Amino acid sequence: MLHQGRQASVHLFQNIAQRLAEKLPKKTRSYFLSLITGILFAIARRRTVTTWLQAAQMSDDYQRAFYHMPHIGRKCTVLFENMLDILLEELSTVIATAAYIRITLDDSPAKRYGKKVEGAGDHHNPTPGKTNATLCFGHSWGVAAIVIAHLLFGEISFPIAAELYLRQKEIDTLKDKYDRKFQTKTARAVALIKRLVPKFARFEKKIEIIVDGGYAKDTVLLPLGKLDKVVTISRLRRDAALFSIPEKPTKPGRGRPRVYGDKIDLKPMVESKDGWQFLECRQYGKVVKKQVKEFVASSRLTRGKPIKVILVKEDEKTWVPLTSTDALMGATEILASDAVRFGIEAMFKDLKAVWGWGKQEVRLLESNEAAAMNMLLYGMTELATWGRAQGELVDRSYRPWADADRRPSHSDRRNFLRRELLAEELTAVLILKNTQRKIDALLKILMQTDT
Repeated sequence: MLHQGRQASVHLFQNIAQRLAEKLPKKTRSYFLSLITGILFAIARRRTVTTWLQAAQMSDDYQRAFYHMPHIGRKCTVLFENMLDILLEELSTVIATAAYIRITLDDSPAKRYGKKVEGAGDHHNPTPGKTNATLCFGHSWGVAAIVIAHLLFGEISFPIAAELYLRQKEIDTLKDKYDRKFQTKTARAVALIKRLVPKFARFEKKIEIIVDGGYAKDTVLLPLGKLDKVVTISRLRRDAALFSIPEKPTKPGRGRPRVYGDKIDLKPMVESKDGWQFLECRQYGKVVKKQVKEFVASSRLTRGKPIKVILVKEDEKTWVPLTSTDALMGATEILASDAVRFGIEAMFKDLKAVWGWGKQEVRLLESNEAAAMNMLLYGMTELATWGRAQGELVDRSYRPWADADRRPSHSDRRNFLRRELLAEELTAVLILKNTQRKIDALLKILMQTDT
């Protein structure tokens, strides 16, 4: 018999899947639920859609399953919005007690192969590897994730939105088939955040939007700066044009008052030994000491609105400028928020290594958008196992070389759900008659390999 707490996790996972399926056309719902099972139990190295179908025991009906993939892709935005509603519902107490709401935003490529993959093209390759390839062929996804602090395991990222970035030439190629409008990456990011912010209005908390240096542009900072209780934190270029805050004239004169003061050159500020201080902050689950210099400046990126800038000196040659659109924000909080941004990078890694994101090998544009089900599964797994203790999620007693205190990985959480779902299925089968055939079917799922 299943432990009561573990059974609650299984039922929560199943309930989330059912609620998501209700947002789809009736004929597609059963296929969606079966694909959810297939994605969870697919253990083949190459997690294509066909391996999903094998794990879900849908091989005989594969043509209809592929037919319904575009229907799922068309509802991608609706599914993520519903997933966010469920997340806020289940973790409302945790979010309500947090000091602020943190949302990270980044984009990541999903490699594809073949000339007939709709919407695919050459994109920046963030991991060149030994080949030093600056470009990779495939799709570029813009992803937003909310970061929620777990009492035992620290910050956990949940994907809450995902959209394909299509360049104008790719849209032109598909204009006869799809009605898509071009948006730059920054415009798409702003539209995505504007869609998400109202979801958190009931918590009445400051919302931190944490992005990398690629989004530190006026097309992002200006529109987000107009949103109520929204602060944007990002890295700056080392050669960013910054200015001092102009002094207010004692007597009003003719003409418009100065918006920008004297230009600030960051390099001499870093080389100067004056103004540096050591601060303790929490990064990556540990308390660390950082050498920083902080000041308030104005920038053309915000049309003269004051921003807080901190220079972080790692060693004599390595330094990083960070900024916040809230000029009153402390350096310690900016450092902690910037460290949270790397959680989305870890999430991308788990999505590709654990769930096989980017390996689906489908050609239609909307079928590729349906591959975002991997991200839904990621969030469902993290949410369903939120209340489970470390001892329930992973047993490292057979690996004495491993750190026993290390928090459970996402793979551990996925394996926990797989074990408990199979245990529930076996328990249900054993109380029925003529169980041998059903047990054989479950064993095929358990023992399936890529043949």
